[in-house]
Amino acid sequence: MSEPRRARRVHVDTDPGLDDLLALAFAAASPELDIVGLTTVAGNAPLEAVTYNALGWCALAGLDVPVGRGADAPLELPRIDATHFHGADGRRGIPLPAPLHAAEADAGAVLRESLTARGAELLIALGPLTNVARLAASDPGLLDGLPVLWMGGSLCGGNVTPAAEFNCHVDPHAVDAVLDSGAALRVIGLDVTGCVRLREAELSAQRWPGTARGAFACALLDALVAAEEIVSGQRAAVLHDPTAIAAALDVDVLRWERRWLAVEAGDGPERGRMLELPGGDGDAPLFACEVHHERVRRLFLERLVDWCAEDAA
Repeated sequence: MSEPRRARRVHVDTDPGLDDLLALAFAAASPELDIVGLTTVAGNAPLEAVTYNALGWCALAGLDVPVGRGADAPLELPRIDATHFHGADGRRGIPLPAPLHAAEADAGAVLRESLTARGAELLIALGPLTNVARLAASDPGLLDGLPVLWMGGSLCGGNVTPAAEFNCHVDPHAVDAVLDSGAALRVIGLDVTGCVRLREAELSAQRWPGTARGAFACALLDALVAAEEIVSGQRAAVLHDPTAIAAALDVDVLRWERRWLAVEAGDGPERGRMLELPGGDGDAPLFACEVHHERVRRLFLERLVDWCAEDAA
């Protein structure tokens, strides 16, 4: 009889965020993953809001891990956010339990400890890469060869400007730093995540457990549908960040190609535009080109419903 597979230890760097909170629930619901630490970064909402969301989510999930309070602004450019989409608190007023403890003041120390003492084998980045870039600068070599999954960027246009995807637009200097860090980077951008949509009818037909987690998940999905209708006219929940979790569970839900990438870093209309270059030295990052969107949607819904049902135990 074969030995059961050990869960893969992961650290999540995030800016929760409606779909970030759903992605965290997806990860917690997946026995293949063991979350050993969280760090927060300003992005979808200001740092205080996203840090509170991470702590409150840990209380809801029953997850006792260090949470590090990270960067409150990009490395060099003016701060922007997506509160028009996610709300001023990052969750459109959806209730969360009170945090059980405060955040650690130094996200860099929490992230460093996850990658060393707590043995994280994968870094999942769901927001701007500011914290990861700061770690690369303070600990040269620490990221060498480390698998990093980043939901960000795009070679097909943007969702915050015609040129740029939001996470890339927030801190393009950080993206450049991580591209040069030696990390084994996989980039999951709008080229694929925009295809992973749960239609309103599909969500309405889904039976959700009548638990605190079930109510929270339903409220998040409803808020995503409402926000998406405002920005695109379509009533659907787009699963940007959960697609990155699906890739952590099964890398083959995406088709990858090596692409040499760079980012426009100036604070003008091209800020955050991702570019494909003809080539360079070393290994290029792996860039997600296609997605098995049905597999991602099915896996996400199955795991999320199971996670919500566990709350009743």
